[in-house]
Amino acid sequence: MTENFCVFLDAGHGGLDKDGKYTTAPSKMYQHSRGNFHDGRFFYEGVFNRALTNRVAAKLDKLGICNIMVSHEYVDISLEYRVDVANWHYRNFRKGIYISNHANASGAGAARGFEVYTSPGVTASDAMAEFHWNNVKDLLGDRISMRADTSDGDHDKEARFFVLTRTVMPAMLVEHLFFDNYDDASLLMDDEVVERFAEAQVRTVINFMNR
Repeated sequence: MTENFCVFLDAGHGGLDKDGKYTTAPSKMYQHSRGNFHDGRFFYEGVFNRALTNRVAAKLDKLGICNIMVSHEYVDISLEYRVDVANWHYRNFRKGIYISNHANASGAGAARGFEVYTSPGVTASDAMAEFHWNNVKDLLGDRISMRADTSDGDHDKEARFFVLTRTVMPAMLVEHLFFDNYDDASLLMDDEVVERFAEAQVRTVINFMNR
């Protein structure tokens, strides 16, 4: 099935340009009172998003699974463009799934945990999100908080995020802990934690392909 399937990967927001300037909104960074993050005590969500998404892409490449990065190396390009790229290739190249990678922030620094989102209602996205929830729980459940909404019988949360409602393929948006919480941010700087998040995502891709 790999020859007929593609994973559309979206590293949320922007990253560091060639001059080392962070290109996305101030709300996508947080200055901690201690610790060492991407720029001293500053944690940059977009930098983490790219580190994780690039690792997922490399793992998929090794397995011979087609993947297309719809986000830019560092520019915070519009959601409309990202979704348009994925939708065009889905219609004209290969069917597949859309995964948008993020880290969360509560504004107060008190919240912690992992979440996965799909669009409202029962769709094929729910199966993908449930695979991912279980894979993350298996690989990291003893180290992180798992935040869920089980009111509809599964673990994903539902929201009308642009990348979830405007994509024509199954799509999920993943919030990898809260970067404005010191303990969660420290986990996101741990290479093994990033590796396990990436491995969980690759397993989810394979689960969905084989369902």
